[in-house]
Amino acid sequence: MNVSLFLARRFLSGRRGGLLGTVSSLALAGVALGTAALVVAMGLMSGYRGELFEKLAGTNAEVLVLPGPDAGEAATRASLEKVPGVTSVARTAFAPGLLLGPKVPGGVDAVVKGLDVPAGLATTRLLGQDPSLAAKMVVPAPGEAVPVLLGSGLAARLGSAVGEELVLETASLSLARGVAAPRRTPLVVAGIVTTGFSEVDEGWAVVPIAAFDRFAPPDARNGVWELKLADPALPEAAVAAAREALGPGATVLDWKTLNGDLFRALLVQQTLLFVVLALIVAVAAGTVVSSVVVLVAQKTREIGVLAAIGAGPRIVSRTFRLAGLAVGGAGVLLGTLCGVAACALLTATKAVRFPAEIARVYYISWMPFRPEPRDVLAIAITGLLLVLAAAAFPARRAARLAPADALRYE
Repeated sequence: MNVSLFLARRFLSGRRGGLLGTVSSLALAGVALGTAALVVAMGLMSGYRGELFEKLAGTNAEVLVLPGPDAGEAATRASLEKVPGVTSVARTAFAPGLLLGPKVPGGVDAVVKGLDVPAGLATTRLLGQDPSLAAKMVVPAPGEAVPVLLGSGLAARLGSAVGEELVLETASLSLARGVAAPRRTPLVVAGIVTTGFSEVDEGWAVVPIAAFDRFAPPDARNGVWELKLADPALPEAAVAAAREALGPGATVLDWKTLNGDLFRALLVQQTLLFVVLALIVAVAAGTVVSSVVVLVAQKTREIGVLAAIGAGPRIVSRTFRLAGLAVGGAGVLLGTLCGVAACALLTATKAVRFPAEIARVYYISWMPFRPEPRDVLAIAITGLLLVLAAAAFPARRAARLAPADALRYE
């Protein structure tokens, strides 16, 4: 039988209430609150990073390729489809434009994306949420309205619905020379999509890539190639193979290169937040000191009896360390469970939502809370170590009590 564990349990399960009960309850509540706050904060940062990556991967491919000026479309597509690890290849292009509708005659600025249908629905899967979109995004005959897929926020600002007609104004060489008005292209809304990625929802207008070539400025028509990977976490091999296949004139970039600084900054921010909130848990763990001090004061005579019958300083010190660990450990466990439950509730209800102007800053329309298991484990271990450190000092003082002084204690 573990004598120290038996004594710690007996000391804590004695008379309840009074000063010891109050101090122990405050210590448990303080540690639990600090731990729960740390779990929620880590869940927020992990959830934001994960959601941001999910939206970036869902609206942009993992690898972008800009071929050389002399590269042919068919040859480039064939070369990229042979790259190991690539599941889908699509050509895309971007150009600025102004969308005009009956309710917004002044127009709304938009980013026009040319989508390679149906291959582009695989590389930008969030745009292909509607199974019938491929049939709707067909290349129109000359003179017919071009089908367009609008982000939900952009559609709301235009006051447009599916089936309504819009006009797209784009730049041209004649406009640059000042001898003609902007090129005007009739559009018909084929669909409205909500991706949760504010950059797409608030500003993208997607058209078939073949129709895009009719009205886009000449310098935007070559566009880029998007590669979807079987393993998005390891794009390096595909990047190297694509560069080798297309030659030195091609530019190949993966999502880590394009967004690496952002995710590194978020990781640094999460680390600093962990350290700051861990200090709060340390302060809360300091209340365990008060709990153990009160326990030592109430059990001083028992300490003297134990010492008199042969219990050494190690047993006494270990007993009160375990008592402090029991109080603080219960707080860590309770706080961890409450923090995880709070994260699940906040995520399920999408409680933290952003208006459009704030979503443009954070790139997402709501904030998920998804604590990673390794973060939860690190929080629990850190909390227990802080509790043990807090209980060590009063436990050491208890072990130094002389038996005669302890027995005379009133």
